[in-house]
Amino acid sequence: MLSMYKWSKIKSMKAKGKSIRRIAKELGISRNTVRRYLRQEGPPRYEKKVKESKQVTEGFEEKVKEFLKGEYIGTEIFARLKAEGYRGSLSSIYRLIKAVKEAEEKEVKVTSRFETAPGEQMQYDWKEWKLVVNGKKLKIYIHQLILSYSRKKFFTFSLRIKTEDVIRAIREGLEYFGGVANELLIDNGKQMVILHKSKKGVVRFNDDFLNFCGYYGIDAKACKPYRPRTKGKVERPFYYLQEHCLRGLEVTSLEEFGKVLRDFTERYNSRVHSTLRESPNERFKREKEQLRQLPEVEPRELFPMESRQVSHEGYINWAGNLYPVPMKYCLQDVMVESVYGVRIRVYAKEGELILDKEVTLFEKGNKPIHPEHEAINEGCKERTRKIRSERVKRFIEVFGDTGKKFYEGLKRTAGPNVYWHLDEILSYCDLYETEDITKALLECLEAGSFHKDSIFRILKKFPLKQQTYDVQELAFPSSDIKRPLDVYADIKKEVPVE
Repeated sequence: MLSMYKWSKIKSMKAKGKSIRRIAKELGISRNTVRRYLRQEGPPRYEKKVKESKQVTEGFEEKVKEFLKGEYIGTEIFARLKAEGYRGSLSSIYRLIKAVKEAEEKEVKVTSRFETAPGEQMQYDWKEWKLVVNGKKLKIYIHQLILSYSRKKFFTFSLRIKTEDVIRAIREGLEYFGGVANELLIDNGKQMVILHKSKKGVVRFNDDFLNFCGYYGIDAKACKPYRPRTKGKVERPFYYLQEHCLRGLEVTSLEEFGKVLRDFTERYNSRVHSTLRESPNERFKREKEQLRQLPEVEPRELFPMESRQVSHEGYINWAGNLYPVPMKYCLQDVMVESVYGVRIRVYAKEGELILDKEVTLFEKGNKPIHPEHEAINEGCKERTRKIRSERVKRFIEVFGDTGKKFYEGLKRTAGPNVYWHLDEILSYCDLYETEDITKALLECLEAGSFHKDSIFRILKKFPLKQQTYDVQELAFPSSDIKRPLDVYADIKKEVPVE
């Protein structure tokens, strides 16, 4: 078959009056070829011949589909087809298998939009994003729950993506909607679905996730793997969130980002939907009446807590950082709840919430100043000052003006040990007369020696204080002891000598 170019040249050269012989010579083709293409009205057309492989596999397509459902490999399918009369090659079977799979994939990709009734279905999904917080990139996870009928959405975020975080996000979404839809369409993340064999219709859900669905009376349904269009109502809003809120966003704290996300949620729910021609909030007015009432579920039934012991300094250790709790809980066991990995809540044994704080970002080993330590330290300092003041006052009362001058000298020479010296000198009053100690103080003042040992050396030349006791104040054991004299009778008996 000639190319389109040569066919065009034949036509143009003939139109210019050139002979068949001249055309054939210039184009390097036979004269008969020139005549044949001049007789044709249209350009040359390529007609694909049916391959022999397609002819030999004809009639075996349904068998191949059946074997593929049984998950047989190509060589096994080839062997089974040969037993049923197939006479072609193995490569022809592989081409048929490829053609069957491509046809099935095209059929799967064909999607029809359908609308659910009010209160019938919800859809949930999450998306990973890198958020800039204080100039540093932080990986976060955006959670979204949407009512399929009204398209009303709820957004929140976490620093991790555990099953408890998924449950918490859905639960907060239900509280935001003020009710529960009958069905929840989800993806196949391990937080919710452990196993999904779509061809066999087998789905194994995560036990904790099923526990949550049971409490709220939700019928969970997992979409087919690698088929995000099944839950398109929740997929498309993520793109809008990404491009109209997240891209280029920088915040100073996660608390600030939480406010940005809440504001975006309200704006999104208020804008007119491009397909429905009304806002999700308007449609939600009709759907809200169809939602089931929220059941009362104790949070501890859904969210795990970990036990921690408060240190003697009033801190708990969580994820490599220390967090202060009231000092009255020192060395006691408390329960810690992690909220999305963003906040921690600490509860006493009685259930009282004693700490609710945002986690420390980008740091490990962080130990903030305990708010009670300053007051405690100040109280200790005040008690110490009071004790020392009383000690100085007592020293001056006992030794008068001499004691005052000696104290001033001690302050200059003894430094922080001044109170120890005062206490030791006052203890000498138990051994020596006050007048003698005062004399010793005067001698030390004249010599410029300010030390308790100097006082003690001088006191050795003075007699010790004579100790007197008041008999009335002495405590003697009771003398009211009575015993019969018979107990002594055996003592007087003589022991016989053998």
